[in-house]
Amino acid sequence: MGASLLACSSYVEKTNNKKELTPQPEDSADFKIAYNVAYDLDVDNYEIFVMNADGSEQRNISNRPGVDWVYYAHKDRLYFVSDRDSTSRKYFLYEMKWDGTEVKRITDFLVHDSWMSSRKDGTEFVVAINKDDDYDTRDLYIINIEGEIITQLTDDDFQNTDAHFSPDGSQIVFRSNRSEYDELYIMNDDGSGIRQLTDFPEDDESALEWEYHAGPPQWVDSTRISYISKQNYNYSIFSISPRGTNVKQLTPDSTSNGYYSNEGWHSWSRDKKYIAFNATNMVGNYDIYIMKSDVTELKRLTRTQWFDQAPVFVYPED
Repeated sequence: MGASLLACSSYVEKTNNKKELTPQPEDSADFKIAYNVAYDLDVDNYEIFVMNADGSEQRNISNRPGVDWVYYAHKDRLYFVSDRDSTSRKYFLYEMKWDGTEVKRITDFLVHDSWMSSRKDGTEFVVAINKDDDYDTRDLYIINIEGEIITQLTDDDFQNTDAHFSPDGSQIVFRSNRSEYDELYIMNDDGSGIRQLTDFPEDDESALEWEYHAGPPQWVDSTRISYISKQNYNYSIFSISPRGTNVKQLTPDSTSNGYYSNEGWHSWSRDKKYIAFNATNMVGNYDIYIMKSDVTELKRLTRTQWFDQAPVFVYPED
């Protein structure tokens, strides 16, 4: 699964010298966390699970054969791709309530396996669509909640994916291979003004061609965009300003006790106090972690034999 230009500063401020993280968030929360589980790879079965903020009451809410993969949540609704109404790994976009009920198909056209986001109180979405069934090229569109296309944002021969609206909805950050490797770009909400945001360090040879140089972004607030990057032979979560400055490494290359490493797909709580992410543990499996955004507290939420990945925050009371 999803598995010229403004140059950014090559200086990266690291958090590796922070004090040892304590394994408990200190306060309760009003959210739950939905995430994806590679349930049975032999038959290509991916399921969507939901759990409480402390990792309790983990349960399968999709519970059907094939691929179901959640990429976004708004209030109490989850937005996911699924091949349930098509052939293997050909996806439509769906909506469902946080508990797995009220499933509704949104699009009548196929969408790409890609992160997405919404604006205007969840009535408009930015999504990726394969061009003419060509897996090597994909374009970005704004659609409404009824699945109607409003605006085509890109029309080129690149892989444009993993789009996320700015907090005010006027701009979009996305991932594209229009430079030598995948980098993050920003454009206006009509597709104009495309400019490069990230710039992978030239002296870092740790990321192979198909690995994330700049992975799926999240537009955190007006001053920060977070993303994944494989640097120093380790996947970490970084942040950058929308101007391409103030690059920071938010998660360490590894913890001193080997608790986790290779942090990847992630999302932020609505109040920006927490970040949830998947990371590999000591036996190479993927589990879900939650961390205070100031990197002072951490808790591992899943301990299963499956790959648990790509968490999103969802709010049942909304």
